[in-house]
Amino acid sequence: MKMPQRKTRGFTLLEFIVALVILGLGSALLVSFLTPVGRSADPMIQAQARAIATAYMDEILLRSFVGDCSGGRGNWSGIQCYAGLSEPPHDQFGNAIGALDDYQVEVAIGGGTPATIQIQVRHDSGRGGFTLVSQRSDY
Repeated sequence: MKMPQRKTRGFTLLEFIVALVILGLGSALLVSFLTPVGRSADPMIQAQARAIATAYMDEILLRSFVGDCSGGRGNWSGIQCYAGLSEPPHDQFGNAIGALDDYQVEVAIGGGTPATIQIQVRHDSGRGGFTLVSQRSDY
């Protein structure tokens, strides 16, 4: 007499591999969605740092090569007046911009003709810094 065969329960190797691949893809997708959340402000910080550096560079390039450095920043007439400037962002008249206090601007002017102007803007978070370099000749 033949005994009826019981069907075994469980997974085949193929089913196990398919389930493992699906779980792996799902977890990778979940991690990719969660990872950028902590750094989502970086592009905004980078764009703001670039805008600050550009504003400072425009201000400096509009000055004479050699000029008077007396008075406040709004009275400076030469690019050399900006050498060594280190401050939170201010407008061209030297007024602080309170909304940008978490940024720091540093200006370096290399001597000679043409002079090399380097503006570095850093954010307090340590992310999203920007450096802008240009040259200005005596014309």
